[in-house]
Amino acid sequence: MKYLLFLFIATLFFTKSYGQLEKRNWLIGGNGSLYSYNETFRSPSYNHDANYTNIDLSATIGYFLKDKFVSGIRPSFSKIKGKVTSGGSTDASKLTIGPFVRYYFLKQEKQFNILTDFCYQIGLNQYFGALHEKGKYNMLNAMVGTEVFFTSSVGMEILLGYSNKIVSIDNSQSVFESNKNGFQLSIGFQLHLIKD
Repeated sequence: MKYLLFLFIATLFFTKSYGQLEKRNWLIGGNGSLYSYNETFRSPSYNHDANYTNIDLSATIGYFLKDKFVSGIRPSFSKIKGKVTSGGSTDASKLTIGPFVRYYFLKQEKQFNILTDFCYQIGLNQYFGALHEKGKYNMLNAMVGTEVFFTSSVGMEILLGYSNKIVSIDNSQSVFESNKNGFQLSIGFQLHLIKD
């Protein structure tokens, strides 16, 4: 195991590699996150404590319109499960799709690159409880980070940025809209496919 770790680090730091960031190349990849959080809700009429687990998966399919600038489409899937301590549970899914743009700042010969990534997604919000509540899900992300290239075609990215999420329920007595703002960390892998 130590040998594999050493080999990975040696490959990362001593191999001359670079990303395929030229015009007419393709970018295909994805990222994911898993997190767990607790919620405490208090109001004059209702109180609850809950534990939630959230899984987010997204794909990236893009085309370099010019050197270091890529645009494309990003579908995403989010699954939330939770248990309320006073009884009951939450089971919800969100499916979104939307455009993204990305720009790499450093020269293409570098083993790593600094980038910005902007994405807007719209989609469906579905709760799988007794009422089968449905609504809309809108998300805007503005991220900055780095991509480290293991080879000329494969890179790992770590991005940090701002996220705005608007979640609504439209078909139930409990109609609501929730607006969430905050910071987001994203980790993923990208394939840079060379043009023909």
